[in-house]
Amino acid sequence: MIDLETLSTRPNAVILVLAAVKFNRTGKIRKLEDMDTFYHRITINSCEEKGMHTDPETQKWWDKQDREVREEAFGEPREDLSVVLRKFIEWYGDAKTPWSHGATFDLVILNDAFRRCNLEAPWKFWDCRDTRTLYDIAGVKNWDLPQASKHHALYDCDRQIWGVKESIRRLQR
Repeated sequence: MIDLETLSTRPNAVILVLAAVKFNRTGKIRKLEDMDTFYHRITINSCEEKGMHTDPETQKWWDKQDREVREEAFGEPREDLSVVLRKFIEWYGDAKTPWSHGATFDLVILNDAFRRCNLEAPWKFWDCRDTRTLYDIAGVKNWDLPQASKHHALYDCDRQIWGVKESIRRLQR
């Protein structure tokens, strides 16, 4: 499961945070601290140098979030975009199916970032999976999901994994 925090909603958005969690969609629900995770903050400047977009409206949205949420997204340490993406590719390894919450956001932005850094995404486009479609088919609503630590990318991954597993459980009834 992959989740980004960004400074825009465009496909070329500046990425603040890249988080991911490896999981087995049919396995048992595990605690986040027992799972294989990836979490890195990215320097805004390194994204802007690659021509990535910052939206003033998205910045205003961030300004309205709770202090803890802002501190997590904008805190330190931060690393260069290319460095984080190379670390991510190594961490991702031979995983097969990247998941994200929506077909048109996280993976689209991440694929654009890979291209801008002359790197190849560690998956094929046909392997990408979308939680929103699965939740819709299974009747899982956002308010059904655990509500703690919203807009913390790692906890968003965990929440979305819970939703995938709950969706599969409902569909197997």
